[in-house]
Order: sequence, then structure tokens, then C-alpha cells
Amino acid sequence: MRSLSEPFYKILQVALGASQDFLFTLSEEEWEKLFVMAKRQSVLGIVYDGIVKLPKEKRPSINQTLRWSCVAESIRGMNEKMNREAARITRLFEEHGRHSVILKGQANARLYPNPLARQAGDIDIWIPGGFRGVVDFLKEHGLILSDENLKGIFHHVEMHGEDGISIEVHYKPASGIPFRDGEFQKFLLDEVGSATLVPEGFYAPSIKFALVMQLAHLQQHFFSKGLGLRQYMDYYMLLLHSTEEDRREVTAVMKRLSMMRACAGVMWVLGHVFALEQGKMLCPPDAWRGRRLLRQVLEGGNFGQYGKEYRLRGIPRWFNDRLRVLRWLSFDPVNVLFKELRYWRSTLFLIPLRIKKRELFLSRTRDE
Repeated sequence: MRSLSEPFYKILQVALGASQDFLFTLSEEEWEKLFVMAKRQSVLGIVYDGIVKLPKEKRPSINQTLRWSCVAESIRGMNEKMNREAARITRLFEEHGRHSVILKGQANARLYPNPLARQAGDIDIWIPGGFRGVVDFLKEHGLILSDENLKGIFHHVEMHGEDGISIEVHYKPASGIPFRDGEFQKFLLDEVGSATLVPEGFYAPSIKFALVMQLAHLQQHFFSKGLGLRQYMDYYMLLLHSTEEDRREVTAVMKRLSMMRACAGVMWVLGHVFALEQGKMLCPPDAWRGRRLLRQVLEGGNFGQYGKEYRLRGIPRWFNDRLRVLRWLSFDPVNVLFKELRYWRSTLFLIPLRIKKRELFLSRTRDE
């Protein structure tokens, strides 16, 4: 059977308005495989938006379309629920004198042609106060019961929202920039003040904030469990909504923060998969790095959960994680070595806690 990568990319482009032409005629079996690809990449709702734009003769069978429609309706309902919860916790924090900003997920979804088609994950929200201040605030208001298991977390605290929605409360907008984290945090904290109250009822950050913060987030996941197309698609939408001045300022920041290797690889992926024009890119694309990132996407799916490495446990998982450092060194040696050094620092920090709990293996730190 022919590769379905090109039809897959093209229907995403149709859904997002980057193209109007879908020249492929797919069999029922090929549409089934495309459904599986979209599921692995967490883009089912977006692909369905592409399907409804196709001429009838290009669409999948009635039964397949109905199944896709049901999934899309479920995604729509989840987004509505997530938006309500994001607005609720925004109000909750404001009632207690805490300003907040929604990061990534629901803030990104607003930028899509159909904001309710993006598959939602959890809610990321930033409030000021530093680690201790945020933990004390959440405990005081009964939003978390204990901080016993918070060691090794680099920038957020987990709490549970209504209807079982998971919420990550960030006391730092993000982390993970080697040697210049202070400058990185200063840029984010200065820029987060430009957040605006959106019709959905929460504050969304500026495009400049999102471009810098989310590339740092992408960079963290390249070298750990991986990423799917949903995160790259988010970045594509950010760039579509950016101005030339936004891109110029963001590129200057990224150059100072040693983020350009990753940036060049991401630009190639966005051009190849989503047909992003070069005028909207932050830098010239790097095909060698981009192909490596795209291979990781296709092999592992959303956050790498469909890859072989994801199923490893215990000692095999630990050895594989350490070997990954060697495999990614040529991609970006500075950031890869920094991530590994941070792993060992947090691991040594967790040893007393593991001994106390009588746990044999050190878990991965929750720095993503």
C-alpha cells in the first residue's frame, strides 16, 4: 500500500485553510488507516474538519464519516467543558487576588479556524508567587491536600478541577533553558503582563510569549518521550497569527537563549507538513533536523505513547533514557547535556524520598 503521509498532511492543510486542493482518491482501507494516524497524532477533530470540506466523491464512506463525526462531536463537547473550567478557575483565582494566564492548550485552540476541533489535553494555568507561594495558596484553599510528592517538579503543581479535568498550576511559565534560565524567565514574566481577557473567560498570553515558551516546551520533549503533530500544529497556528515584528523580536530572544537549532528543525516540519510559507518562519528551515523530528512524530505519535520506548519499564526504560542522550547529542549538544544534568540533579534530590517510600526505581521527574 502506498504511503499515506502526503494525503494526511494535505487534509490537515485543507482543514487549516492552507490549501483547497485534495488530489488523492483513497480507498476505504486507506481511510481507515488515516483514521488511525489521526488518532495517534491527536488530530482527529482537525482532520474531520478537512473531510467536510472535500467534494463528496473524495470523502470516506458514509459509515466512516459518521464514526468520524461522532468523535468530532465528542471533541467539541470536551473543548466546551475545558473552556468553562478554564474560565471557572480564572475567576476562582481572581476572587482570591491572584491574576492568572492560561498556557498552551485552550489558549492555542482559540487560534484555530474551528477552535472546538482541537483535541484537548489538560489545563495549564500560570499564577505568580513562586513554588512555595503557589503551594501554600493551593493548600489554603483546599485545591491540593499535601505537598509531600512535589519534589522534582520544575515549574508546576498538579491539582484536580471539576469533572475530573487535570490542571497544572505553573509557578514558573516554563523551564529548561540552559545557563540563561534567568533571562528566559525574565522575558516570560515581562511578557505575561500583556495577556488579554478573551471571550472564553480566561486570560491568554501574547503571541510573543507563546512562541518562546512553547518552543522551550517542544525542545524538552524532543529529548525525552517525544511529540505528536498536535504540538507542531499549535506552533503553526501561533506563527500564522504573529506579526513581522513579533517574529523579529522572538528570533532575537531565541538566538540569545541558544534555541535556534531546535527552531530551524521545527520550521522545516511546519513547512513540510502544514505548508507554512517561509515569510512566516522564524529562521531558515533545517531539513536534517526537521526530518529527524518528523520521524520521531510518525513513529511515536502523541507524546511518544505509541513508540516502542514508551512501553519499556524499570531498568530497560532507565537505560534507554540514558542512551537517548547519546542519540540526540548531534541534534543540539548544549540543550541535551543540560537536560541530562538536570535529570541527575533531581534524581539525587529524590533519593531520600525514594528510600523513605521503599521504592526501588527512581521515577522520571515531571519536568514537562
